[in-house]
Amino acid sequence: MKSTGKLFISIEHFHHHAFEILDSHSVIRDNLIACLTSEIFIETRIKKTKNIESKAIKADFLNIEIRRLLRDKLVDEVKFEVNEEKGVFYFSSKKSSIGGFDFAILNHKKNLTSLRNLCFGELHYHEGEKRWKEFLHKNKDLTDIASKLENKNNIGININYNASGNDTPLIVGEIQFGNWALAYRDFFKVLKANVQNSIDCLVYIVPTGNLEKMLSDGIVTFDKSVKILNDFAKVISVPVWVIGIDLK
Repeated sequence: MKSTGKLFISIEHFHHHAFEILDSHSVIRDNLIACLTSEIFIETRIKKTKNIESKAIKADFLNIEIRRLLRDKLVDEVKFEVNEEKGVFYFSSKKSSIGGFDFAILNHKKNLTSLRNLCFGELHYHEGEKRWKEFLHKNKDLTDIASKLENKNNIGININYNASGNDTPLIVGEIQFGNWALAYRDFFKVLKANVQNSIDCLVYIVPTGNLEKMLSDGIVTFDKSVKILNDFAKVISVPVWVIGIDLK
C-alpha cells in the first residue's frame, strides 16, 4: 500500500577523471545529487521469481519521477530525449524522441553555433534554413540565442564559437533500469557522440541495493556497469559518473 519512498545515492563510481570534472562544476554536481536524494511517488507491484513472490515497484513510473526531479531542479539547463547527429544535439520541448540520451545539460550557444554552420556554413545542408526554423519552432526558448548566430550575411562561411572558462559543460545522462545488455549500447552511444563533440561527462543512473531487488531480474545494475567500465577502460575514454541509487 506504500505510495512514496525516499530516493538516495547509495554508491558512486568515477571513471576516467569524472570526479575532477564534476568537482570543477560543483553547482551542477550538487543539483544532480539533490535530485537523486528526494522523496518520490512510487507504484508498487508483486514480483514473481521462480514462483516466489516479493514486493516490487514499477520501473516506468520510477523513471518518470526521476525525470520530474531533474526538470524541477534544472529548469533552464536540462533537456530530455536528446539525439546527437553530426555534432549537433537535437531535442524538442514539444515532442519526445526515442533512441537518444535520456537527458543532457548543454551549452546552447555552442550547440546552436554547430547547427548554424550545418545550415548556413561552408558545407551547409540542402534546405538548411528549413531545418534551422524547424528546430527553433520546437524550442522557442532558444530564439534569442539563435537570432545572434544566424548571420545570413555570411552564408557559406562558418562562424567560430569562442569558449570561456564559465561555459556550461556538456553532460549527457541515462536513467537505466532495462535489460543488462543495454549498458553496452549506452556506452557505445556516448563514444559515437564524442567523436564530434567533447563530452565532459556521462551521468549513468542505475539501481543498487534494495531498489535493484525491487525491479525486474536481469537488468542493468551498479555492479554490472562498473565491471563493463573496468573491462573496457582503455576503450571507453569518456568520463563517466555511475550513480547507484536506492530506495527506502
